[in-house]
Parts: sequence; C-alpha cells; structure tokens
Amino acid sequence: MNDNSQEIVVCPNELRKFVSEVYQKVGVPAEDADAVADLEVETDLRGTYSHGTRALGRYVNGIRTGHIKAQPNIQIVKEGLAFALIDGDMGLGYLAGIKAMNIAINKAKTAGISAVGVRNSEHLGSASCYSMMALEHGMIGFATTNTGGASVVAPGGITPVIANNPLSYAIPTKEEPPIVLDMACGIAAWGRVVTMTLYGQEIPDGWLLTADGEPTNDPAKGRYMHPAAGPKGYGLAMVVGTLAGPLVGGMSACLKKNGEPSEHFFFAINVDSFTPLDEFTSKMDETIRKVRLSKTAEGVERVYLPGEIEWTNRQKFLKDGIPLHKQHLQEIASLGKEFGIEPYFYGIAKK
Repeated sequence: MNDNSQEIVVCPNELRKFVSEVYQKVGVPAEDADAVADLEVETDLRGTYSHGTRALGRYVNGIRTGHIKAQPNIQIVKEGLAFALIDGDMGLGYLAGIKAMNIAINKAKTAGISAVGVRNSEHLGSASCYSMMALEHGMIGFATTNTGGASVVAPGGITPVIANNPLSYAIPTKEEPPIVLDMACGIAAWGRVVTMTLYGQEIPDGWLLTADGEPTNDPAKGRYMHPAAGPKGYGLAMVVGTLAGPLVGGMSACLKKNGEPSEHFFFAINVDSFTPLDEFTSKMDETIRKVRLSKTAEGVERVYLPGEIEWTNRQKFLKDGIPLHKQHLQEIASLGKEFGIEPYFYGIAKK
C-alpha cells in the first residue's frame, strides 16, 4: 500500500489540460495532444501510475531529440476485409494505437472479427487503453506490444531473450464492471519497479537480476527480470512478441538493439456475430457475481475480478482527485515550467 504522505491529490481535468499543453509546445497538433493526454490521465485514474503521465518527460524528450515525430504520417500500408497493417512513422505510439484499434472495431462490425498490426511505432502506454475501446461497441478487445529490446530472461537463463511484453483483454458486461486483464509477461512491469522505488518499497526476491545474472533486490542494479510464472509468462511473451513483431514486419525482441521501433497488435471480436450481446453480457454478470461470492482464505476480505480494482480506483479518483507521488508531480511540473506552463493542477482535488 502506498504512503499517502508522499502524495498530492490533483484534478484529472486540470492534469489533462496541462499534459496536452506540454505536448503542443513540442509540436504535437492540439487534437493529437488531447488524445494522448486523455489516455495518460485515464491510466492514472485507474491507478496504473507506471504507464500514465509519469512517462510525459520520456516522450517529450523523444520528440525533442527527433527520435519521436511530433506530426507522424500514420498510414495503412495493407488491408483486407478483416485485417490491416499500419506504419506508425515513428510517432507517439498512442496515436497509432488509437487508429489501429478503431480500424479493428469498424472492420469487426462487418467481418465479426478483425486484427490490425502496427510497425515502425513508439511506446503506447497501457495496453488496456486500447482493448477497452472495444467495450462500448459490444466487442471483446485485445492489445499487445513488443517494446524495445529484450529485458526478460528465459526460465533457467541469465541472458535476456524476450521483452517484457504486456497484453490486455477487455470483455463487455451488462451491469457489472467489465473484465479487463492487463498484465506484463515479466514478473512485473518495469514501471512498477520504478513506482515501488519511489515509495521506498522493497523489491521482492526472485524479481531482478544484475547485468552479470546475479539475483538482486536493488532496483539500481537490476538489469534483467524473470518471466511471470516461469515458463508460462515466458511462453506468453514469445507468442505476443511474435504477433507484435515478425508478423507485422518487425523483429523479435532478442534481435533488437537500443532505440529500435516498437510494434503493436490489436484485435476486436464482435460478440453479436457469435451470440446475442444481451445474453453474453448477462452471463458475464452472472459469472462475475458467482466469482465474487467465492470463499476466501483467512485474513482475505474478498476476491476481485481482473480490472475491478482499477475500475474502483477510477470511480473514486474521478470524484476525489488522483493521488500522485510528489516526485512524479515535481518532474512534470518542472517540464511544464520549461515551456512557461504553470503547474496549476497542484493540490486541486475537484474541478
């Protein structure tokens, strides 16, 4: 649990406006800047701080150095009835991800299911941002990405061979919160390691390895990570790293060097193409309620469905404001001041 004394509560709307203004200062068009800011703040609202506005400085620096294009020419390079391939033109991964998932959704309305791949792109934040886009259309959404180079070892190995690829599924419901799985294939997201370090939390045994392959609990020395659940996370990473990699014209993580493009892969399944949506969502609600009633171990208050904690965070933070770490806020406030933008979101709980 995070230490509340290290946090400041900020207004989501003011934070969103601030982030958009910063992007516009480095040449991102207003409409694109607003779209990226929406997803970053939405990620903070869900409590996934590692993939939200804390990455603002990283992306802005990428634009400043020319590694990321502020105004990319994102194009469809190949498509059919139920698929498409997009070139992200080394722009912000959010923009390519939004375009790709929208295409997948629109094609699935006709074809029943559609997949869209993206190559030549950049980091896209939280995978659930895109899988959840399918929910309002009565669809199941999926998103994954092949980020950077290899940083996760194979079971029994000490050389990194896979990326810490995330994957996310979003499943629609009727009255209950949607099922949203968003997980890293490594034992944890690297961003979570950074978050734990911010709050002074210890890194558990069995997470990290040094550059020499020795176990460590020191995040400053941790260079590589073990896969989630041993061979299971390793196998998942190999599969999704192939979908968001060689399948879309990119490379497997172990073949990449630092600074090479990221690839993404999305699909949407139109529930009504297989079974009536009303029946499906009713069954999902029934499933959720059954799971929620399961007996718990001693000392455990209740069980949660995938994405339920994040959904609860969002409802609370929309009402009361988002609690963000002071260092997180100081860093983005300093970035804003470089462009003459005052950090007017500070300490505002509601607006």
